[in-house]
Amino acid sequence: MPARMKPLFACALAGLALPGTALAGGVTIVTHGFNADMTWVNAMADGVARRVGTPGVNVSRLNLVVTQGTSGLIVTPSPVSIAPDASFTTGEFVVGLDWTAIDSFARGQPDVGEDATPTQTVAQAVANYLQAWTYGGRSVLAHPLHLIGHSRGGALVASLARSVGETGIYTDHLTTLDPVPVSLFGDAPARVVSTVVFADNIWQNVALPSGSSLAGAFNQQMGNLGSGNHSLIHTWYYGTIDPLATGDGECSSCINTAWYASDVDAHVRSESGFWYARIVGGDRTGAQARAGLLNTLGGTATIGTNGRLAITASQPAWPNLFLPQTGKTSIAPAEANLTDFFYQSTGAAVQVSVYASDDRNPSHGGILLGTTSLGAAATPIPATVAWNTTPPPRSAPYNIYLAITGAGGRTRFAFDAQQVTVVAPACAADLNHDGLVDDADFVFFAQAYDLLDCSGPGMPPGCPADFNHDSVVDDSDFVTFAAAYDALLCP
Repeated sequence: MPARMKPLFACALAGLALPGTALAGGVTIVTHGFNADMTWVNAMADGVARRVGTPGVNVSRLNLVVTQGTSGLIVTPSPVSIAPDASFTTGEFVVGLDWTAIDSFARGQPDVGEDATPTQTVAQAVANYLQAWTYGGRSVLAHPLHLIGHSRGGALVASLARSVGETGIYTDHLTTLDPVPVSLFGDAPARVVSTVVFADNIWQNVALPSGSSLAGAFNQQMGNLGSGNHSLIHTWYYGTIDPLATGDGECSSCINTAWYASDVDAHVRSESGFWYARIVGGDRTGAQARAGLLNTLGGTATIGTNGRLAITASQPAWPNLFLPQTGKTSIAPAEANLTDFFYQSTGAAVQVSVYASDDRNPSHGGILLGTTSLGAAATPIPATVAWNTTPPPRSAPYNIYLAITGAGGRTRFAFDAQQVTVVAPACAADLNHDGLVDDADFVFFAQAYDLLDCSGPGMPPGCPADFNHDSVVDDSDFVTFAAAYDALLCP
């Protein structure tokens, strides 16, 4: 027999490291408000990055800096000191948005407020930058977005959700922390738009400046947290990112555990605030939280009168995926499986594919399991993609993700929160599953042996005759089969 070579794809797949979190693969943006600095923003972004995994390994941590140029706003990436992945190839991004150069009076004088930059103008500049930002051949906007903003920054991220929504992109999570748009600067009101999956708004009106309730959000009104009540809203939220923290980067002992003893959503500290983020995966369908979840996805947030602001996407628009859930999380080789999901696509048909991968970065590819073609859907609707193949059995679980491609090749991704394990049968050589390893199984094995390459045409799904899982059916597999053939009966 001629020498056999493993397919290069299998070699590359085997070399990938498994992630340190179950819910990576997204973009989180944190920003400040009026006349601020980046101290707490950087601390919060660092805290989010630590919840994901190891900065520079399975999460890219950087800042985007917005400044005034001669012909408009300029957005510049700025890696920070905790060693981000320089090539931004991890598939998970945590971004501190620094607009301190333009977040207050244009020349430092309170009588020139008309020269200040409105938050919606900053948001559009950031949205334009995100539209052009790619890594590994993928758009950053292909990932789920979590936007977090405090004070004027709350108005900014609400406008950012609107700006990306007008291109068709749904924001997975919008978090406003005591949002305060400033009319003197021309800020647009903070509104939750129709293209937000889940919105939570933590606010207070005990002291000035004070935020407000937002229609279509899970509103959590805080009482008196202490001196500097407005600023302590973002401190409270930091305490839910790191439930063991006593400080938020601006101080070492400013987090009061009593804040969470009678939490507004009736949950303990570790199941409040950031718990609802994609990274943690908390339940958004609870009795209170579902007020911030879009009604077409199982919540009660509606669009229109007394609800969210309806916006229209320009065409061609990005398609969207939501809530992927695979039917079985432990399967045998060649066992049928499927992944349920919701999708949305304005004005165009789409193709949805399901993949198994070693990590949470779709730019690394994966094993294609199945595809389905679907028509346009103005609002999120349920669908299913059946698996046409099964990945090879192994002890390590696979990450499962969906890719939806619409008009112009625009593609977005969504990972299943659960991993799937493919378990080799106790009697792998029983290829027809009749409890014996006999001549009938020899026929199956011989056919696979002649085909050789597990990825080649005609090979049965899952390549069951590849007993050592090296992606080829060769002499080493024959040795295994021969021993089982001699034994005849399955153990």
